[in-house]
Amino acid sequence: MRRSFPSPTLSLSLSLSLCVLLIACEKPPPQTGQRVIAAAVRALLDQSYAGIDYPTYRDSLKDLEALTAQHLDTTPFSLRPLAEQMLDYLRTAEEILRWQTEQGKAGLPSSDDKMVKAWVERYPFLRAAIGAHTANVFDVPTALTLLWDKTNTTLPAFQMKSKPL
Repeated sequence: MRRSFPSPTLSLSLSLSLCVLLIACEKPPPQTGQRVIAAAVRALLDQSYAGIDYPTYRDSLKDLEALTAQHLDTTPFSLRPLAEQMLDYLRTAEEILRWQTEQGKAGLPSSDDKMVKAWVERYPFLRAAIGAHTANVFDVPTALTLLWDKTNTTLPAFQMKSKPL
């Protein structure tokens, strides 16, 4: 009785088929990163709308950025630009709060200030904060509310429901 061993080509083919089968059967990570990010964005917005000082906002935003980076891989690819858009709005609010803190009581911020011009150029809707209460003056609370409102209106599109199993 003669024993025959499989040819090297057959062995390689079977090995590759087994690898492909194992990879195909492996479940991808659940696409739930957006839920974690959305909850953190909601918490920061709630805190912000209630009234927040610059150091607290800065620290909360840093925490949100770290959490977003951690959970972006498990966020559906189509939602990732929305995460970045919300972070951009929140980062601009942080810039405005920092700027306001650095300005102190030095006077009313003019619409001619280079930072104000940069913010309005980046987000034209911030033009509504100029003259909101005083002519030719950039109203910081109005600008912050506009940015937080934009984040808030983006949030429902980011909270995509999972597909049924």
